[in-house]
Amino acid sequence: MCCGCFIYGSVHVKMPRRDVVERVLGVVDYVLLEGLGVRNWRELVRRDWRTVIVVVGLLTYFKILRLLTKAANLYYRLRYGIDFKGDMRYVAELARRVGKRVEIVDEDLLSIYEKDREVLTITGLVRRSRLILILLVLLPCFVVYGLWAAAVGFLTGHYAQATTWLTSTLLTIAVTPIILTAPFINAAITLRDTKLINGVQELIDQGHKVLIVRGEGHVDYIVGELRKRGIECEELNKVSPHRPSTTTERFKAFAQHIA
Repeated sequence: MCCGCFIYGSVHVKMPRRDVVERVLGVVDYVLLEGLGVRNWRELVRRDWRTVIVVVGLLTYFKILRLLTKAANLYYRLRYGIDFKGDMRYVAELARRVGKRVEIVDEDLLSIYEKDREVLTITGLVRRSRLILILLVLLPCFVVYGLWAAAVGFLTGHYAQATTWLTSTLLTIAVTPIILTAPFINAAITLRDTKLINGVQELIDQGHKVLIVRGEGHVDYIVGELRKRGIECEELNKVSPHRPSTTTERFKAFAQHIA
């Protein structure tokens, strides 16, 4: 281990590499986690109604993420006997059990809005991507037509076709907010990660060693920006590319260790 900064690119619905995380926890002082704050969404919408689409998309995304995490939890419980509640909580529990400082270093919706309002408003998203404008026109048309086709199908006895149209329409309604939110997620990465990068630099300057756990999509930007500031951050996914052992015995031993 060559430096005082380490970063692990995580998948939110997949258990992080325990062997990699535990190896680094033996040398770091702080563990910095991801966690976009969305609890103040009501206040944001009251301030600016143009943020409604992004807010709905984010809330839908996090709802789906929670459902996927529950499905992953069921898999890990049945196969390995481990109660998995998400990648960040998993790492936080490991870190706290060995006495490490754990902090969530991220922005919330209001702080992002105050720094760059256009990132959260529908007008700003349209300016960033013409595709958003096209979707805003075409998707409502498809939804209206799909509901009409489903209603006609049920009334005329074409139940299979009606069910297909209804299912497709409901899926479109569910996915649309997430699609429209994608430009926000991409644009907000810089704002969110800048706060983390500043925090990492401050801790490194104080002589601390840091483990960053972030979504895979954040890693390249964070590593690049830290390098510009003279901080080399070891990418744990690259130095340990091999798959860990996933035998039942190892997972049971770990479950006993954290019990």
